Amino acid sequence: MKNIFNIIKKSIIPILGVLMITSCGDEHDFTPYESSEGVANAANVKLIHAAVGPNGTNFQVNYFLDSKKINGINITTGSPVGMSFGAQYPIPINYALVKSGTQTLSIQTPAVPAVSVYEGNLTTEAGKFYTNFLVATPPSVTPAVYSTYQINDDLSVADLDNTKAYIRFINVISNTPVAGYDLGLIKETSVAGAIGSSIVTKEVYTYKNVTFKGGDEKFIAIEAQESADTRGYQIQLRTAGAAANIPGATVIARQANSGTGVFIPRAGRVYTIYCRGIAGGLPNATSNVPTIGWYTNK
Repeated sequence: MKNIFNIIKKSIIPILGVLMITSCGDEHDFTPYESSEGVANAANVKLIHAAVGPNGTNFQVNYFLDSKKINGINITTGSPVGMSFGAQYPIPINYALVKSGTQTLSIQTPAVPAVSVYEGNLTTEAGKFYTNFLVATPPSVTPAVYSTYQINDDLSVADLDNTKAYIRFINVISNTPVAGYDLGLIKETSVAGAIGSSIVTKEVYTYKNVTFKGGDEKFIAIEAQESADTRGYQIQLRTAGAAANIPGATVIARQANSGTGVFIPRAGRVYTIYCRGIAGGLPNATSNVPTIGWYTNK
């Protein structure tokens, strides 16, 4: 692994002398820096492609800061590639190190020639953490207009009580109903000494009436799952006012508490939950439907 790393490190185009590549470890980004503290004037940015394409035709993108590509390694031969709809960079727990201040940001499709979907600025402060979503106008607006939605990631909350997990919820569904959506986190816990039905299900937190670009960038504390417990939390995205687990409740999207992508909040960790897609789906009722995603900030 060290030999491969040395080859890659010498060949990639740097940002501040270093371009981050995707991690193959939980908290290691394969740069010489473990955090922005080792780089003067650096900020930390997580990039998420959450923009549904025209008529549901999704597209890949690449990000450029002051003309330098920042998501992955430049490819000079063959078909160019980019981040697909729903992708994050970097993954799974890392941030890209970028020069702080205001820089020109260009988001382009990897076609030949490339087509720009967004031209603007990325503004950051040294030492701070951010998540930057690429979003689109509602499907009723044609042609689609793309923009970025950037939020602050204050990870210091994890220092308040390391027995808790910390979460927030962000909605980037552009045609969210006026009333917004509710999002509930549902936990299953064992009851000591119980016979037969030994599982208790309860909703530990509910976000209510969250509209497009709504939610709160601040993280809140929730009960962490015990370290020996491999059951996750179920996450439900619901129509506003619908209660959890009752007949007739309208669940728009659901993240199960087992299987692929299970959400198991651990003590001392910080997480962002978000929903993307299009209400009703595009181009039909099964494509680009609302989906729940999440990532570990710390």
